[in-house]
Amino acid sequence: MNKSMKETIKISSRLIVALVFIFSGFVKCVDPTGTAIKMEEYLIAFHMDFLVSLSMLASVAMCGAELLVGIMLLCNLKIKWAIWGAIAMMLFYTPLTLWLAISNKVGDCGCFGDAIKLTNWQTFLKNVVLDVILVFIYLNRNNYKNKLKQVIQVGASGVLAILVIGFEIFNLNHLPAIDFMPYKTGSNIPAGLIVPPDAPKEVRSPIVLYYEKAGKTEKFTLQNYPANDSTWRYVKTESKVLKKGYEPPIHDFIITTPDGQEVTDLILAEEEPALLIVFHTLRKTSLKNIGEINRLADLAISKGYKVYGLTSSLPEEFEVFKEKARATYPLYNMDGTTLKTMIRANPGVILLKKGTIMGKWNAKQLKKIKSI
Repeated sequence: MNKSMKETIKISSRLIVALVFIFSGFVKCVDPTGTAIKMEEYLIAFHMDFLVSLSMLASVAMCGAELLVGIMLLCNLKIKWAIWGAIAMMLFYTPLTLWLAISNKVGDCGCFGDAIKLTNWQTFLKNVVLDVILVFIYLNRNNYKNKLKQVIQVGASGVLAILVIGFEIFNLNHLPAIDFMPYKTGSNIPAGLIVPPDAPKEVRSPIVLYYEKAGKTEKFTLQNYPANDSTWRYVKTESKVLKKGYEPPIHDFIITTPDGQEVTDLILAEEEPALLIVFHTLRKTSLKNIGEINRLADLAISKGYKVYGLTSSLPEEFEVFKEKARATYPLYNMDGTTLKTMIRANPGVILLKKGTIMGKWNAKQLKKIKSI
C-alpha cells in the first residue's frame, strides 16, 4: 500500500467517525428532553429508578460530549483528546447495545434520537464497525497533525463546548429546533392515525398460561388450562411478538373526559381552531408561566376558540390544580407518553385546526410572542 493510499484511509477513517458522532450528537442535542426520556427507560430496565431524577443532566452531558467529540475529530482539534473521548463513549455504548440486542429490554436504543430508528442488533453492528475504525485511528493517533498552536486548539475546543451547551439550553427553553416527531407543525393527526388496509399484521406466538400447584409451575394452552380447578393458582400469561406489524406514525392518541368518555374525534373535527394546553403531569408542572397561559386561553375563548387542558394525571387532581393555577378551561386525560411526544414542554401550547397542528410553543416562549 503506497503512502497516498494510507493517507486517504487515515483521513477517511477520521471523517467517518466524526460525521457519525456529529449526526448522532446533533439530533440528540436538538431534543435533550427526548434523550432524557430514553435514559429513564434504560434506568428502569436496569432497576436503577433512584437515578431517574438525574436523567436530564446526564442527557445534556452525554449529547453535548458526543457532538463536541465529533466536531473536534472533523476539525482535527486536540485530536488525541477527541480520540480518547470517542473510545470512552464506545467502550460504554458497545456492551450496552449488545445487552439491549440480546435482552430487548428497550425497543429502540435512541442512538440517533428520533431522526432514524434502528433495531438493537443494527445499532450493535454499527457500533462494532465504529470500534474497528477507532482502533485504526488510535494506532495512527500520532500521525494526525495540526499546525495550530496547542493553546489555540484548546481555546477553540472550549468555545465549541460553550456553543454546544448553549444550543442544548436553547432547545430546552424553547422547543427542538428541528422536530423529528410525528406531531410536528403542519402534521394532520387523523391522517397519521390511519392504518393502510394492506399493512402487515402483527404475528404473535400462541398464548401460554402458567399455573402453579403444590409449588410446581406448569404451562397450559387456552384449550387445556385449569379454568374451574381451584387447586391451581394463576401465575402469568405469555405471548411473544414473532413479527412486528405496521404501526402508524401517530398512535395511542385518545382524549377522555374526567368520567372516562372519549372525545378524541370531536376535538379533531372541530371547525374552529382549538388550543391544547399540555401538562405532562400536574404535580411536576411549573406554574411560573401560568399567567401567560391563562391570558392566552382567555383570549382564545373570547375569539370563539375551544380550549382544552390535557394531562396524564388522575381526575382527582384536576380541581385542586385548576384552583391553584386559576384555570378557566376544562382538563382532559391523555396517555403520558403521547403528551411528551406531542410537545417537549411541560407546560406547552399547541394550536389545532381540523386536526392539523398549526403551531407549538413552550410556555416559556409566550411572553415574547405577540400573537398566535
